Amino acid sequence: MMELWSDFSLSLTVDDILRGEGADPTPARARSPALLSAAETALQQGRALLKPLAAVQETAVREHRHEQILLEGGKKLTGALVSRHLAGAQRVAAVVCTIGPDLEKCAAAQPDAVLRLALDGLANAAIEAVAQQVCARLGEQAQARGLQTGTPLSPGEAGWPVEVGQPQIFSLLQPNPAGVHLTEGGMMSPLKSLSFVVGIGQNMAQADLCALCSFQERCRYRYERISG
Repeated sequence: MMELWSDFSLSLTVDDILRGEGADPTPARARSPALLSAAETALQQGRALLKPLAAVQETAVREHRHEQILLEGGKKLTGALVSRHLAGAQRVAAVVCTIGPDLEKCAAAQPDAVLRLALDGLANAAIEAVAQQVCARLGEQAQARGLQTGTPLSPGEAGWPVEVGQPQIFSLLQPNPAGVHLTEGGMMSPLKSLSFVVGIGQNMAQADLCALCSFQERCRYRYERISG
């Protein structure tokens, strides 16, 4: 049965917004007063527009096959990355989380480019915080059962293309998980949404997803990955 979680605490800061823009907060504070001012305004104006929600569906694993995880109910997850990192999973949690469309619409309508960037940074920071809290809660629930959670895996990471992973996650979270829809191209709407799966079982391994990412050599910054 799909669960909807809405009890999130988003205690975001100006530094979180700057990181969400892709900026290092320390030099930005010293050298970019316009960015700092816009981040402060975005925090004041945008906080009330955040509507965090997560759809979570936990499903039992029936069988592990070559590059396939067969799930209860006839569903499956496929791909080399999924098969490798869910190898020890007894259950799989599929998650789609979002902050809703309101902040996204506000940013798109903002004529000031610097404030628009700051509002987008707020949205990025907020959806990452929601995902972190979802993973922490899944980890606590697993621990209470004597189990562990593995590394959260999202479509688009190397070895699990968006066009493969997104439909598989959404097929586990029907109907209409958390008000998020998939476009024909596999993108989520609202855009400030995240989807991922987490393996649950005994002796689940944690992996450094930065090492798996195809952008690792070009990434301007690396923030802490969500973990269970």
